[in-house]
Amino acid sequence: MGILDKMKQAKDMYGQVKKVQQEIEKILVHGESKNGYVKIIVRGNHQVHEVNISDEARSLSVHELEKNIMNACNDAMTKVNKEIKEKMGGAMNLPSGFKLPF
Repeated sequence: MGILDKMKQAKDMYGQVKKVQQEIEKILVHGESKNGYVKIIVRGNHQVHEVNISDEARSLSVHELEKNIMNACNDAMTKVNKEIKEKMGGAMNLPSGFKLPF
């Protein structure tokens, strides 16, 4: 394989990565606490987009509310990471079951 072939291959790979990044930016994932009192929406870039706290959560102690927020965030982050891995694997034509290092 010559240098021009390698350069074309690199350019194609760069194009695939850019496409995947654009797809990741569109991802919105919902996470929620175990009791459903707190719901979080996270974007594919791991930025919190929205936080919803139910009226029932008003009766919780500060510690319980903090735990609910943490559970909802962790749930959303787990889901967004899974979604990113699926998008990356599909765009990069990786074999089924192949594990990415992130």
